[in-house]
Amino acid sequence: MYFLIIALGFLLAMRGARFVLLPRPAEGLKRVWREAADFFLTTSLILALWAFAMVFEKIQANAREYAILGFGVTAYLLSRYQKKTDVFFLSALASVFMISSKQCDLSQDVLLAGVLSAGVGIFQTCFLGLRYKLLFSHVPAPMKGWPVLCLLAGFIALVLGCPWGPVF
Repeated sequence: MYFLIIALGFLLAMRGARFVLLPRPAEGLKRVWREAADFFLTTSLILALWAFAMVFEKIQANAREYAILGFGVTAYLLSRYQKKTDVFFLSALASVFMISSKQCDLSQDVLLAGVLSAGVGIFQTCFLGLRYKLLFSHVPAPMKGWPVLCLLAGFIALVLGCPWGPVF
């Protein structure tokens, strides 16, 4: 789950990222945590629909056979309804598939979705702070590109992995 948090956090943090048009830090933090809340609600709703489908015996076999298709269609429709990008749709689909593969009950699934959303939110917050610091420091312009951002993401992964490894 830890590697999923890092991968999804990096993808969601880098989508549409521009150094030139960065909003104020408070607006960026609001956007990050609103995005994490949307991610939690989307994955929780898909997992609740999955648990609801598993209750009925007549549709249980078909629901298991077409689980990926059902997850994908539901995640796509919810992301389009929320006017989110394709990265959000793919992140929701990957997280729902990973959580549902553990075969837990609905309360544990929602708890895992909350942990995953909080982890992605923490990662994006750290990444946003480091991007601001990199933007307003005296770093040469060629060093403000992708290699430095990937290096920063790796450092965040190491920092989050040490104390919170058992949690995630």
